[in-house]
Amino acid sequence: MNHQSIGIVDEPNPGDQPDKLDIGRHATALSEFIQRADTPITIGIQGEWGSGKTSLLNSIWNKLDQGNEYKQIWINSWENSLLCTPEEALMKIISEILDNMLDSDIDINRKEKIKNAATGLMKGALRIGATAALGAKAGQVTEELLGTEENSIKELRHQLVDLSAEVRGRATNPYQKIVVYVDDLDRIEPRDAVRILELLKNIFNVPGCVFVLAIDYQVVIKGLEGKFGKRTTENEWEFRAFFDKIIQLPFMMPMGQYNIGMYVNDLLKRIGFVDHEIEGSVIENIILRSIGGNPRSVKRLINSLALITLFEGVEDGSADEGESEEALTTGDTRKLLLFNLVCLQIAYPEIYDLLVRKNDFREWDDATAFEVTQRKEEAEKEKFERNLQDAIDSGPDFDEDWEQCLYRICYSNLRYRNRVTEISRLLSFIKDDLLQEFEENLGDAISDVLEETTVTSVNTSDEPQKKQPERAGKGQRRLLENFEMWLVDKHQTLGSSEEELKLVNALHETIKEEFPNATEKCHGDWSVFLNGHVFFSFRYVGKNFGKKGSGLGLTKHHRTDYRVPNIQGVECGAGKFQREKYSSIRYHQGYGLGLKSFEVYENNKDSIMEAIRASADMMTDENWRKRLKIAYTAEKASFKTFDSNKHDTDDRSRVEELCEEYLSPDYKQS
Repeated sequence: MNHQSIGIVDEPNPGDQPDKLDIGRHATALSEFIQRADTPITIGIQGEWGSGKTSLLNSIWNKLDQGNEYKQIWINSWENSLLCTPEEALMKIISEILDNMLDSDIDINRKEKIKNAATGLMKGALRIGATAALGAKAGQVTEELLGTEENSIKELRHQLVDLSAEVRGRATNPYQKIVVYVDDLDRIEPRDAVRILELLKNIFNVPGCVFVLAIDYQVVIKGLEGKFGKRTTENEWEFRAFFDKIIQLPFMMPMGQYNIGMYVNDLLKRIGFVDHEIEGSVIENIILRSIGGNPRSVKRLINSLALITLFEGVEDGSADEGESEEALTTGDTRKLLLFNLVCLQIAYPEIYDLLVRKNDFREWDDATAFEVTQRKEEAEKEKFERNLQDAIDSGPDFDEDWEQCLYRICYSNLRYRNRVTEISRLLSFIKDDLLQEFEENLGDAISDVLEETTVTSVNTSDEPQKKQPERAGKGQRRLLENFEMWLVDKHQTLGSSEEELKLVNALHETIKEEFPNATEKCHGDWSVFLNGHVFFSFRYVGKNFGKKGSGLGLTKHHRTDYRVPNIQGVECGAGKFQREKYSSIRYHQGYGLGLKSFEVYENNKDSIMEAIRASADMMTDENWRKRLKIAYTAEKASFKTFDSNKHDTDDRSRVEELCEEYLSPDYKQS
């Protein structure tokens, strides 16, 4: 029986295969540089582990191997360093270079002379390496290796110079240059890698030779920390100076220029995940927001998807039938959702685990964040609140409750904190693009596909994996799926007030009628959305309704210069601004209407609905850009009205004056 191969082997491109990353032009440029460059010269191919350095070296090799003009030698430094001291590894590397240079030498006497010298040096190195292992200082070892004795590196370098000249100058089969590739330095323990580099640099200065090193600069930094300490802005030059002494031409792997869309599409078709190309820009955005463009990480992703594809086939009885009849999502939508979720699983396992527990991430709120973090993010409360406010003010990525919950969860993890905007956009893509038509059952659609990803999950919690709940009808799966169930929950947790029930039901009926295109979320508050933004929220009080009153959350309008309404009998206002208390302006865009009875609402219904309509009007794209925007932290102060330039300022004292005016509870319409 023939079985099509599936899965991607984590091996570099040998250089003669199709270039799906579209980096061939870089290999062409580097090979041309090698052909035309004066020697000796050392080129450093820099990039993180798995970024494609070896593939690039292979491509350069193949381009230079078209004729017989270049003697090319490949050295795997990692293989030569196994169970060796750096000094012994160096000897093995030099010996391998010599063997390759001598393999075509026609001068028998020269061969024997150099081989004898190399043998003597190797014996000396073995002795020196053994001495080092017994506690000799590195300086003493280096002094012996770099000395003037017959078995020193300096002596051997002279032999290399002579041999290089002979290889390039002989009458039969001469070479223009000798190109030595040194690969896999970043697989060696950093301190040893740096030690090998220090010793190797003594042989780089050989006329006619081009050395091409594949190296991760971050490995060099780690290897030098014992010498220079942790890298800082003050000592950065020391790390760079070490690197510059070795490398004459640094080249950074162009990961930002990789054609990720083409590369991933090719791999997806190879494993049978898709039979046609998915839009490359969509694929690329998902990849770059999650696992990044490292080819090795991409291969891991593809292999996970390959396994999932096989499981789908087993469960459905056919490898070609990947979708059950009951699936909510089908076709490209389902494939892209699965692709997105596996990317999330690999890149951000803690967020993936939360999504497994709470599928509809739109329902994530402060209570969700507390379950995860226990408020660890507020260890430096004032600093955290400033950072959160800055994130909210910086754009639309954190203007919803679930996004602010995500920010809280990510804050305590530095890697997640630095990537929280990308995580937010990854989830927003699922909500706004992939599953836009699943507004009512977003959680069900996600859960349906999440079940397929459990086989490739690395569980980060101590809890065993649980099967996803079976789908039920609308509103049956989760207590707060709709308005009615939200009311039931509030009755059970906060008690009931007949007055408040009348009020909230009247508001719900009116808003559904007034804004038929609006969507709602029911969790802590009942919130209503237009164009992705909350224009109305209701805080349920329960049995304390008469004492505290319910609160309506609305957005100020630019046409009234961001004043709050002045409605007789209705509490209208925003929190009072306080200088140097940075959390006091967190909700500066909005304001509250307090209603303590159904009668107050009935008597002022027209005015209240006018305020709600004004808030809804601010949700249009044009008006949303004109919302009040204030930044007030210890480091930064700015005030922008977006409606005119009359108040726009970055002067702190002026910002404080404007905040005291605009954010005063008395700043009301006449």
